[in-house]
Amino acid sequence: MLILSLITASFGPISEIWYFADYWKPEIALPLPIVGGVEDLLFGFSIGGIGAFAYESLFVRGICTCVEKKGRREWFLLVFFAIEGAAMIILNNFLGLNSIYASSIGMIIFAIVMLILRPDLLIHAIGSAVLVAGTMFIIYFLGQEFFPQGHFWVDRIWKLSGTEQGVIIFKHIPWTEMLWGLSWGLVWGPMYEFLVGARTMTFSPRRVFSKRE
Repeated sequence: MLILSLITASFGPISEIWYFADYWKPEIALPLPIVGGVEDLLFGFSIGGIGAFAYESLFVRGICTCVEKKGRREWFLLVFFAIEGAAMIILNNFLGLNSIYASSIGMIIFAIVMLILRPDLLIHAIGSAVLVAGTMFIIYFLGQEFFPQGHFWVDRIWKLSGTEQGVIIFKHIPWTEMLWGLSWGLVWGPMYEFLVGARTMTFSPRRVFSKRE
């Protein structure tokens, strides 16, 4: 979890090169020298951990054993960043598609490739996608319910606000944030198992202890 979180932390500020241009422009409390701020590092670190281990922490019950398979693909992490980078450059820089869509498409493409190679990770990927998007939904919804001024803050920093693409769902939540959350969870949730060639096996504690008896 720590390694994956550190990896995503480093790419938090880098992604803002695109997002600041056409998606949003939040205030930066602790700016970094080139782009983004310390906030982006913290967000990247936290969303990396949530995406990678939310599903396991909630739905893997009892005794969990990761059985290593023959195919390890640590190098495939470079493929992920290559696909994501190509999606941003081609779809956003060359074709003018908004960066939030370009990044989501890149993640979905890699997720499809990953699940073709490891179809056993499908449930894990879908569960992680729902959990990441659900976490973001709760933060946005409750945050703006309890702090109504937060809604005006979102309108101010969100560059799609007031456009045809600036659709708000459940009074407070930009639908593009849910799209990004689903895409992120889909690709990052099963990433560890995919890279190291592991399979998570879940056993019922009742069955295990009944056998011992």
